[in-house]
Order: sequence, then C-alpha cells, then structure tokens
Amino acid sequence: MTCCSVSVSEETFDSVSQDWQSVVKQRARTTVFDLLSWQQVWWRHFGEGKKKRLLAVRGDDGKLEMLVPLMQDGGTVSFLGGTDLVDYHDVLCPGDPSESCMEAVVRELAADSSAETLLFESMPADSRALGCLKTVVTAAGWKVSVDKEDVAPFLELPGDWEEYVASLRKKDRHELRRKLRRLENSGDIRHVELTAREDIETAASDFFDLHRKSTPDKEEFMTPEREQFFRDVSASLADEGITRLAFLEVEGKRVATSLSFVVDNVRYLYNSGYDPEYRQLAVGLLNHAYTIRKSIEQGHRIFDFMRGDEAYKYHLGGVDRDVYRITATR
Repeated sequence: MTCCSVSVSEETFDSVSQDWQSVVKQRARTTVFDLLSWQQVWWRHFGEGKKKRLLAVRGDDGKLEMLVPLMQDGGTVSFLGGTDLVDYHDVLCPGDPSESCMEAVVRELAADSSAETLLFESMPADSRALGCLKTVVTAAGWKVSVDKEDVAPFLELPGDWEEYVASLRKKDRHELRRKLRRLENSGDIRHVELTAREDIETAASDFFDLHRKSTPDKEEFMTPEREQFFRDVSASLADEGITRLAFLEVEGKRVATSLSFVVDNVRYLYNSGYDPEYRQLAVGLLNHAYTIRKSIEQGHRIFDFMRGDEAYKYHLGGVDRDVYRITATR
C-alpha cells in the first residue's frame, strides 16, 4: 500500500499490542524476534537507561501501516533489542513498506535534535524494508553507509530425511552417516524435545551447564543477566507453543542441547551446547542433525541456523543469507 497521508505516533507495548499481533500475522516473513512477547521480555531485562520509541504509522482511516520498534541510547537510535541477543531486526508492516510511510518515520526521528545517529542493524538481505530505508534516509540528507554485518546460514527442508541427506555434499553426506552409525553403536541413544513450559523450566539448568562447557567464549557470553533472559523468554514463548528445547542423551546422560523457536514453520536455532568429554562422538553436530530430522517430520519449511559462519552449519547443508547494517549520521 502507498501511504498518501499518514501520521506517526509514539506508542507503548500495551497501546499497540493488538495492532502488533495483527501485523506480524500478515507479514510474508515474521521471525521470532519480531514477536511482541520477545520484545517485551528483552526490554524488561535490558531497557534500563534507554528510551523506548515504538513508532506507529497510520493512514487517514487509522489503520496501522507500519510499526518500527526502536530505542534511543544517548544520541543513537536503533532497533529495539541490540545485536548480542537478537539475530534479525526489521520494520514491521503487512506488505511492502512504502517510501511515504518510511519518510514519515525518518522525519519524526530527524525532528528530535538529540538523535544524531540512526543505526539499523541485523537486517536480512531479503528484508523488504532494507532498500527502501536506505533510499529514504539518504534522500533526507543523512550521511549513509550500508555494510555487510554477518551471514546467517539457513536450510530449505525437503519432504523426508533421506532426501535431506542425499542433498548434502558427498563428503558431508558420508561423514554424517558415518558419525550417526558410530554414535548409535556407542550405546543407548535418545533425542528428546521439550515444549511444555514446566518441562523447559525444569531442564533449563542442564542447558546452561552444557552451553557453558562447550567453549570459553560461550562461558563468557552466558552472564547471569543473559541466563535470566534466556530463562524468561523461553518460558514466555513456550506459553505460545514456540519454544523447543532439545537434548541428545547417551546412556541416559544429557551430552548435547539446543534451544530453538518455531514461527510460521521456520525453526530458528538460537543457541546450543555440548559436553566436550563426548566430542569424539560429534554429539554437538549430531544433536543438530536429529533436530533437523524432527523439523522435517513436523513439516517445517526452513531450518534457520541464524547468525555466524560456524563450520557445522555448512556441513549440515546451510546456505548463506547476508545480514546488513545501515548507519546514518547527520
């Protein structure tokens, strides 16, 4: 839709909640990070010292045409959520974003003299707003740069497991089958997936233990503050049927884990961990392989490995999607 005459208002989570839910249902691609519940939990944990700026663009009829969840920290306005815990950001609108609606948002931000920098991070290459936003901000006289920020490998899922395995590169296919045989010959193997809130809350400590054991970087990443966020967002989204907490067990011991979220038949692999003592059995990679098989069985369309170019993602068939950052300064 082209917005001929629009108004921009700053909203609260409560005032825009119904419109927010409606918009994400209409979008061609809604990620877990676009959900109101995700944004609310993030803000509750990390919003202190920042100004929340939820900009709603409405047409003459009062209908919401665009929602832009932002925050301001000093002189920088950015998408709400940062980048350490959010893999994708985007402008929210039912269809293609119109330049006139985007122009209204940029004018609103430019009118605030304290906003010196606009920082739109983690926008996937297939975002319908990426090009429009660059064009509008540039036309408004800001100095603009667009940079590749990262890659986010993903996998289009076929109809069955054998078709998936056959689609892998020859060496990766051979290695996956060999590793699966070795693991399954090592003892009693079980892959479990938890979806109920109470089960996830009970098993969360095992997830964090395996996560921290995996690498020094992961141990450093998982601060007490981030751990509490993981606990709260997992529980909140479990109430909506979105959270998946998986474990690979060897002889009854949990040796690998992953936390995922499923939205619109896309599984987003958020984080994972494994016990280094079982490294020789490739339990980290194979836990992901079992999870991919579960996704195929459940009819998911996409397995999104999300940001980062870790080798295992490509061994399991991941194909890069670029993620971009738009930086605009006065």
